[in-house]
Amino acid sequence: MRVLMSLFAASIIAAAVSPAAAETVRKVLASPLVDEGSDPDGCTAAVSGLGGPAVWQVRVERLLLDGKALVETSREAKADRYPLCIADLPVAKNAEVTLSFVAHNRGIASTAGIVLRFIDPQDFYYVEADMVARRVRLFRIVNGERRELAKAAAALAADKALTLTVRAAGDSFAVSLDGKSLLETHDGAIGVPGRLGIGSRADGQTSFGDLFIDVLD
Repeated sequence: MRVLMSLFAASIIAAAVSPAAAETVRKVLASPLVDEGSDPDGCTAAVSGLGGPAVWQVRVERLLLDGKALVETSREAKADRYPLCIADLPVAKNAEVTLSFVAHNRGIASTAGIVLRFIDPQDFYYVEADMVARRVRLFRIVNGERRELAKAAAALAADKALTLTVRAAGDSFAVSLDGKSLLETHDGAIGVPGRLGIGSRADGQTSFGDLFIDVLD
């Protein structure tokens, strides 16, 4: 009996000190309740690289769950221009982020990206799915210098709903597409919490769904 009571007490203590499971936060970027052409609900426009300001608007996208999406509409055909839309909250170093999107081949680029540990437009991590090159890449941007950390071939297609997921924990990064693991790598250059968001490139027309975020800090 004493052994059973000791085990029971130990289990209660362990439950009390164990960290709570990560809670998924849905960051709504384009509410289905707002009119087409409205500004984004849950993020602020920014640009990394060349070119003018980014312009994000809510558009109809029947291939996504809510029928609405966020689209970058300025569409400047500059290969080194990365329009971003950054959520104010949460701020996290470690997180798992999932994004559904539909990319349309209507420009020199057709991409969808997830932004991690965003400090400013010159310093952040970026995971990019490239429909033209049919690959997914992880970049580190520090002082505006973009460096590729890892890449993998991927079954990417235009005009199709896809789901990109990235998990950042410490210096470890893991990326998957539609639940299939694509790449894993390590990098510790940006080791502080930052904001999260989405990104496009050049004049690509991509419909972005909401961000689903599990903060792991």
